[in-house]
Amino acid sequence: MASTNTLEQLVDIINQDCTMSGLFPRILPDAEIKRIIKEEVLEWFYKSYQFAVQKSFYYLKMDCIFSEEYTAMGYITLPEEIEGITRIAFVNDPSLFQIGIQAPNLSINFGVTNQPYLTSFVTNVGELGTYRAILSYFSDELNKMSKNFVRHSFNHISKRLHFLDAIETNMMLEVYARIPQEDLFDNVYFKQYCFGYCEKRMGEAIGRFGNFSFPGGFSYNASDIIIKGEEKMNKVEEKIKGETQSGWFYMSK
Repeated sequence: MASTNTLEQLVDIINQDCTMSGLFPRILPDAEIKRIIKEEVLEWFYKSYQFAVQKSFYYLKMDCIFSEEYTAMGYITLPEEIEGITRIAFVNDPSLFQIGIQAPNLSINFGVTNQPYLTSFVTNVGELGTYRAILSYFSDELNKMSKNFVRHSFNHISKRLHFLDAIETNMMLEVYARIPQEDLFDNVYFKQYCFGYCEKRMGEAIGRFGNFSFPGGFSYNASDIIIKGEEKMNKVEEKIKGETQSGWFYMSK
């Protein structure tokens, strides 16, 4: 399995890029770089990059409507990782439960884990392929086995889910969930966007001080740094828009 960068490693990579491996003095402190990564770049990628989220299925028991939160407020709060819900289906066919019993937690995020899990009775590649196929077509099985879908309203900012229909049984949520941050840290688009954003921010910081010289008699060209940073960001945005297919992401209404 390929190694991924941690947040600290990514900050070091960005510092190396901004200073040309130490050729120039550092301008942005680590705290500002971390803020840019977590509050600006990550949020933009999760909302704009189709491979920053992954289709998953979440099983929700009807007992949730008896929780203190739902009783008092009329909604439940879903995990932070969920970016959008494509549909919610009532699970009232025993065949659906059998799929979950026979092939739990394989490699398409069924349930509570993102990590591949092999049951003890999967002994060869052929059997693994069979069970993967079962879960890969889980979305289609929802259509075939249950025609009862739940009207709902989901706010991707507050993560609040409101049911617009009466809840009579357990449910299966088909959602788009965020992939781990560390997986994005190693993505070439993500790193280039971080380089551009931090370079633009560095130019803005220098520009606030006006024209002054650093030790050694040289000075930065703030406007040129800002332009170069914006060009890097725009280039990444154009590439992402160019490879994004319309309709890849469904926002709940």
